[in-house]
Order: sequence, then C-alpha cells, then structure tokens
Amino acid sequence: MKIFLNLAFLIFLTLFSHAAFADTDTTIVSLVPKEIYGAKTENIKIRIGNGGAGPTGILRALAEDFIKDSGVDYSIAWYQDISPNTLKQLKNGTIDIALVYEKSQGDQAQKEGWAMNYTPVFNDHFLVVGPKTNPAKLIQSDSAIVAFSKIAAYGKKKMQNVFLSRDDNSGTNIKELEIWRMAKLAPAETEPNWYFKYHVFPKDALLYADKNSLYLLTDFGTWLSNKDFTTNSQIYSQGGEQLLNQCFALLGNQPRSEAIAFLNYLKSERAQKLVAKFGTEKYGEPLFTAAKQMDF
Repeated sequence: MKIFLNLAFLIFLTLFSHAAFADTDTTIVSLVPKEIYGAKTENIKIRIGNGGAGPTGILRALAEDFIKDSGVDYSIAWYQDISPNTLKQLKNGTIDIALVYEKSQGDQAQKEGWAMNYTPVFNDHFLVVGPKTNPAKLIQSDSAIVAFSKIAAYGKKKMQNVFLSRDDNSGTNIKELEIWRMAKLAPAETEPNWYFKYHVFPKDALLYADKNSLYLLTDFGTWLSNKDFTTNSQIYSQGGEQLLNQCFALLGNQPRSEAIAFLNYLKSERAQKLVAKFGTEKYGEPLFTAAKQMDF
C-alpha cells in the first residue's frame, strides 16, 4: 500500500508540474533527481538544475570535490532539464542553483528580481559534426556560418533529412538558430524537408545523427564523452566566438547558505583548476575550459 501511495503521489506531482509549466514548451520539468552526490542521500541541501553538462560527469566531479574539501555532511542533487525549464525550477524554488547557457535569459531573470549572483563557471564549445562521407563538402577551415550555408545548399538538392535540430529551446538549439540567422537562413521557420527536428538530449541527438548520417550542432563535452559510441561522424567546424558555449550559475533571490557556499566554490581557483583538466585523464584532452579561458 505504501509503495502504491508513493507512486500515486509521484504521478500527481509530475502531472502538476506539466500543467504549471506548460506555457514554455512541451518538456516536463523534472521533479526527480537525475543523480545524487554524497553519502547522505536522504539529506539533500543543494539542488542543481542543468541539461547538457551533467551527463559528461563534470557536475559529479565538482560536487564530490566540494563535499570532500568542505567536509559537509549533506548531499547535492542534479536535476536534468533544458535551460528554460531549469530557470522555471529556480523561480519556483524547486532547485537552488541553475546552470544555464543563455546569458540574455539570466539577465532577464535578474532584471525581474527573482534571481541573483549571475556568474560564469566554465566554457563548453560547440562543434559542427557530420557524416564522414561529407556530402555537403564541408572543410575543416569552414566557420559555423559557412558550414551551415553549405549544409542548407546540399539539403535543397537532396530533399531529405540532412540536418538534425533538437528544436527544444535548449542552449544548443538557441545557438543553432543564431548561426542560421547569421547565415541569413531560417529553416526552423520554413521547415524544409532536409531539416529534421528531434526533441532529445545531446547524447541521443549525436547518436541518432551518427546512425542516420546527419549533420548537427553539438557541444565538445558531449562529443568527447560519446565519440567512442559513434562510427560515422567527425568534426568539421570548431573554435572561435561563433561556437563558444558559456555556462553561467544563477541563484534564486533568497538563496540558502549552502547554495552560496557552493557558488563560491565554483568561482574558486580550486574548482576552476578542476574544470580546466576535467576529462584529460580519460580522453586525453579536457572537455571544458575555465571561466576566463574563451577557447582551448
């Protein structure tokens, strides 16, 4: 009976969450932690919202290092969702720290008065990735704008799926739309048949694109942590301001002391050194750059 009641309550919370936040998109705001860090799993004091960085392991590394260094006796939980939903969680008080990629959205949250302490914590970097057969004839020196223009030109000839868009208002999707605008193209609005929309998180988007020989925009952390699972894809464009993906931390307007302590840790030299070397031991190169380092 107890299990049944708990399950019923969880279903109720999920449905309530969907109704309460349905004005932004169709993604259900998560009420269940994706991961919990620390031994005291029943005593969660810091709740972090983030979409793409968590799966790379960087949040686990930072959280566990903070717990070890500070000696606290509580746990830290990560809730996975796209940035707009993460900001809703912060505004609603269901998380303590939002890690997001759209600076304008964070600026607006502070302007409206329900968020504070907007701080860059690390930099990820976007990539234009595509099939090794390379039918759009991209070259390594292409900027993101040139690469997108070539993909669109090929798509018009091919008349079938060529480019995968997550189409989910995530940081990756927003950057993708920005690059299309700079290329003076708008496939998300005109919806040509070469522009394939697939609403999934970064890892699944990359694996689907690899399997189906599609081009896409992804982030370096996702690529490096999943490239061993791909057989048909390679990088065509990377580096530079066009493909910079800065991650910012944001607190609610009445943050708990634990959240402030963790934010101070994220800004510390100790945490920034961890970010700068994260992934090197496993992949031979780091997944991210520190907050003040704009490129590798």
